[in-house]
Amino acid sequence: MANNRNRIALIGRIGSGKTTLLQRLTAELIHYGKTQQINYTDHFIDTPGEFVELPCFRPQAINVTCDSGLILLINSSTDHQNSIPPNFVCTYNSPVIGVITKIDHKHSDLKRSQRYLTYAGIHPEQIFPVSALSGEGIDTLKSVIHNYVLFDN
Repeated sequence: MANNRNRIALIGRIGSGKTTLLQRLTAELIHYGKTQQINYTDHFIDTPGEFVELPCFRPQAINVTCDSGLILLINSSTDHQNSIPPNFVCTYNSPVIGVITKIDHKHSDLKRSQRYLTYAGIHPEQIFPVSALSGEGIDTLKSVIHNYVLFDN
């Protein structure tokens, strides 16, 4: 079995910005594409949003990401619905931090996203707002990530 200890798993709803955030963190050209399957890179595991949106797929989210060095639970600041069950992150032995994406969007609501992520079990000091498009908050997030997992970039 492959070792995922030096990989960062990204989980969150469809359209929450997981893939765009991954592209920003790895300095790739940002382009939108629906993640249809689990994508493994050298340092990341990008999961489809259905893994947390549909209860029947949550065990797959846990199985795929449980041995990661770090898990990023991502919530879009424009999302009006929460699909993450209460204390979801307590199922993991790996560290989990929250990331609020799309903070530069005109319909952004940081307080709502913070509530959703704390409801999922993430401590408020472990929640980081970012904009993958403008780069706001990305350097802070990278430095936090490097406390858990090292990746080139």
